[in-house]
Amino acid sequence: MRRLLFFPILLGLGCGASGPLVVNEFVASNIDGVTDPQGGTPDWVELGNTSSQDVFLDGWFISDDEANPQRHALDGLSVPADGYLVLFASGDTALGSDHLPFRLSKDGEMVVLSDGDTVVDSVTYGAQESDLALARIPDLTGDWTSSAPTPGEPNE
Repeated sequence: MRRLLFFPILLGLGCGASGPLVVNEFVASNIDGVTDPQGGTPDWVELGNTSSQDVFLDGWFISDDEANPQRHALDGLSVPADGYLVLFASGDTALGSDHLPFRLSKDGEMVVLSDGDTVVDSVTYGAQESDLALARIPDLTGDWTSSAPTPGEPNE
């Protein structure tokens, strides 16, 4: 099921999540916000787990390209029960398993989450302000709303 969402800074297609994981929050222009373990400030994407069981991501993929939903395998990672996983869109996977081989565009694009051949969640977004998140509010289930970033924590 696809829904058309309208926001002052967002025009996007949201794909209703069909599994325990959702794209829950992201920052596409991280300048002075969250730092990664190396001290950098890459853009980031938070996955949220709506279930009471850990979800192991072997066979799951994330992408910024609808035509290539299997761009980056998330093998070896997991999202804890009722928890979150922050992935850094640094463009450099040599920095760790939580780093993605692409960056997010502050001018707009999409984030696609799939479990094999099936897209389970996606969001298409427009131009973003620096250090401001787009987050599902209420947490894990709501519409996309601009908010202060809360990586690894419930969206408020």
